[in-house]
Amino acid sequence: MADPDTVSAQLLAAGFTRPSFERHDHDIRIGRDVDEAVAVAMEIGPAGELLRLAGPDGERHRPAVLAALHELTSRRAGPEGVVTPSSTWLISALAP
Repeated sequence: MADPDTVSAQLLAAGFTRPSFERHDHDIRIGRDVDEAVAVAMEIGPAGELLRLAGPDGERHRPAVLAALHELTSRRAGPEGVVTPSSTWLISALAP
């Protein structure tokens, strides 16, 4: 699902026609503060998933990953919380 060409190919292979894509860019709040943003990133983001998949070896790297996430999310912290750009796609296609 990395790009419209991949999704278009999947939709066409499934029998749909005329796939269309509408991109929507918005800022989103990922936490009320840096600690909450890091917790969210570890719960649903790729960093946490990679650590979980790596098992005990990943756990050894957890402190360094948490420190890096804390540093990165701190740059986006403000009065409204930790806010970051986000993009999503509205995808539609016709079923014959």
